[in-house]
Amino acid sequence: MARKLTLLILTLAASVHAQEKGGAKPASEPPPAPKMTAEGKKFVEGWLGTWTSSDTTYTMGAQKMQGSLKMTCESVSSGWGTLCKGVLNAAGMPPSELTFLMGWDIATGQAHMFELADTAEVHDHSGKWINDKSVSLVRQGRSLDGKMEKDDCTATWVSARELKLDCTGSQAGATVWTFTTTCRK
Repeated sequence: MARKLTLLILTLAASVHAQEKGGAKPASEPPPAPKMTAEGKKFVEGWLGTWTSSDTTYTMGAQKMQGSLKMTCESVSSGWGTLCKGVLNAAGMPPSELTFLMGWDIATGQAHMFELADTAEVHDHSGKWINDKSVSLVRQGRSLDGKMEKDDCTATWVSARELKLDCTGSQAGATVWTFTTTCRK
């Protein structure tokens, strides 16, 4: 038994010595975790909280609909994103459920607002800070009726407790809808 143990120890020692000679390196430390940029943190965290608005206006053609919006936004993915769930109530329309996922792409320095609504809309808006309070978020793609559309939304933090959203949808250079609201915590 002692002879087998000695043989095992010698075999393991020879194996370790061969690895050291062969250039095998010990496992290295994992790369450092990525760090959120200051502008990304400002965007992602700016949405956090419960937001309400009673001055929501949606205009499509000659039709102007007034209403309200309530959104609750919480941190997700260890602070790398914000998930917002909301309900839009507008005169002449049934209540509409909305979901937004906000994130910051540190590789491109761009904000993302992924939008999903029960109106069958699925949009990924992206953009950059245009000044110290406002982010421009643009989406280009097809509308539900198949036409090419550009949606341009500006989110402006008037203060830590007030957020203004101004959005315009255009097709072939002509405005087809607008959406404005001022939300407060």
